[in-house]
Amino acid sequence: MEPRNKRARLLPSVTLDVLGNDLLLRCASYLDADGLAQLGRTSVRFGTPQAGQQRSLANEAARQRFRRSATDEEMSRLPEYDGESDVGLMRALEQLRQPLCFDELAGDGFIPQDHPATSVTHSGHNIWYSTALSGHVMRGGRHFVEFSINYDEQQRSCFHLGVVRPVSLTDGIDLEVDWEGETSPVHVSSNQKPAVAEKLRSQRTEKWGESTVHCCTCYCGSGRCYWTDWGNEEGSSDWQGRESLEGGGTIGLLLDLDEGTLSVFKNDRRLGVMKEGLGGEYCWFATAGTLCTISISRGRAPN
Repeated sequence: MEPRNKRARLLPSVTLDVLGNDLLLRCASYLDADGLAQLGRTSVRFGTPQAGQQRSLANEAARQRFRRSATDEEMSRLPEYDGESDVGLMRALEQLRQPLCFDELAGDGFIPQDHPATSVTHSGHNIWYSTALSGHVMRGGRHFVEFSINYDEQQRSCFHLGVVRPVSLTDGIDLEVDWEGETSPVHVSSNQKPAVAEKLRSQRTEKWGESTVHCCTCYCGSGRCYWTDWGNEEGSSDWQGRESLEGGGTIGLLLDLDEGTLSVFKNDRRLGVMKEGLGGEYCWFATAGTLCTISISRGRAPN
């Protein structure tokens, strides 16, 4: 009888070249966006469009998976950018489905902890603001977030909750020299913290669009709206329905990029539209200047 190991050596090796595209696409469909990107980088067969094909196999697998799984609501939140790869759009869909977290902490007020995290705690050891920033980028459609705030009601409710351009508040921006110890992106302009204003504006991309509302918040101490373009335009205003948040609770924000509005909810009750004229990309953020714990979660706006 022929030795078993010798028979094994005589069997033809199976390579990607002998497999059809349909089978390869089916196999690739089990990978997430990062897996497809890695596959495209390591395999010419997957990473380069073949003759007569508009997309590479990796991008085609991502396109098919996106079309099968994305809901109408999810697609409305993910308008495709010019030149964006199908793998990139698939990655954006995966991020949209993940829980919201605070991905960047700026300032020394927050107690050190593992992050990204869904909640942050401010030590309250000083009255200077620190900021917790979500890394999820909103590019279109309607997005609702709920901030849950727990603090001693005998203290002032020194919190700003809102949206900001997808920028880094710490990369190349010194806490003491530039921020002067206090990080609050809504309090930045050519007059206030001009060095920070210049560094934030330098991170601008065409995805910000034409809106000059680069940061917009609801100040929980009074319910007033604050905004800035990190240049010469900044301001605050009352708005119909505004209320302060005393004693803790929840503040919901609805960013409608179809209408260009930011609306406020307090303890599941709609207060109204706080600001108009928003457009382009934004991230959620929270700024605190007192002892508190703030949690962030994605949800649906109450009826």
